[in-house]
Amino acid sequence: MKIGRSQIDRVKRKIAKDYPEFKGIEPRVTEKDVKPQDEWYKKLDLGVPKHFRHIYRLQFTKSVKTADRVPIERILMVTLDEKFKIIKVIESR
Repeated sequence: MKIGRSQIDRVKRKIAKDYPEFKGIEPRVTEKDVKPQDEWYKKLDLGVPKHFRHIYRLQFTKSVKTADRVPIERILMVTLDEKFKIIKVIESR
């Protein structure tokens, strides 16, 4: 399933609430299929790996200036699962 505008807008609202400095920033969206790690299934004797997972990653980027006026990039990465639920949020310092 392809991520739609409504799902992106829902994530943007949640991010704007939790991280106000990223309010109004349009994210860069990437999609990825994550395959099961075969080695772990073999090591744990779990049989055949279950299925591929499809994840979406939204990257919010903002340029800010430090106290000594050096511009740096602030990055917020939001990872969504197949049902467009947030499973991980990573923020740069």
